[in-house]
Amino acid sequence: MSKNRLTSARVIKRKKVVLNSLSRKASFIEVTVEFSAILFYIWIIERNSPEWFRIAFFWLICVGFPLISIWKHQKILPEFSLDYRFFTQGLREIFWFTLTATVLLVLTAVATKGFNYDGQFLTRLPEYYFWSFLQQMGLQTFLTSRLQKIYKKPFLTSAVCATLFALLHWPNITLVLLSWLGGYFWSYSFQRTPNLYALSLSHGWLAVTALYCLPPSWLHGLRIGPGYFNF
Repeated sequence: MSKNRLTSARVIKRKKVVLNSLSRKASFIEVTVEFSAILFYIWIIERNSPEWFRIAFFWLICVGFPLISIWKHQKILPEFSLDYRFFTQGLREIFWFTLTATVLLVLTAVATKGFNYDGQFLTRLPEYYFWSFLQQMGLQTFLTSRLQKIYKKPFLTSAVCATLFALLHWPNITLVLLSWLGGYFWSYSFQRTPNLYALSLSHGWLAVTALYCLPPSWLHGLRIGPGYFNF
């Protein structure tokens, strides 16, 4: 990232300028459309449609719609900065939450004797990092930036973002709780220092840590939607 681009990103942060050109009403409509589309995919399409339709709906609607909106309405994207200063600033924003969550997960494993390491940590971590990056792109670049237009206050924006993210994991209560906590702190950190690489490290690390530290019966096979009841 160039020096001028980095400076622009810092100006955006300091002035608390929302990073999209949508109106409040348009932001609300887009959030509603995307949230409804994902719920429809999870609860209806995923288990009741032919494979070609599932793939088309997921990539064209659930993924395609937010990507097109981001391309159309967001011209400055400091969240994709590779500048080490912006990246390390993002890491500092999310460090204490990530550390605290890691310690709590490890203590849970000790208390429940539920540590279930499978020897594939070095394989799982990059896989989860990639998936976490995609989720953070939708969660922050699309969702948080639009909720900022609707709610204005960072704490409220983060709470609504976390709630929507958590509801997508229903009825898996463990994932709902973890998603809400993570979603809140990731969204709040993003509003202070928008950098997806730093947030994805936190997300990917905690996802793998939770997989190894929480009892399998709590995670319920990581299933959500109607698939949860067939586990």
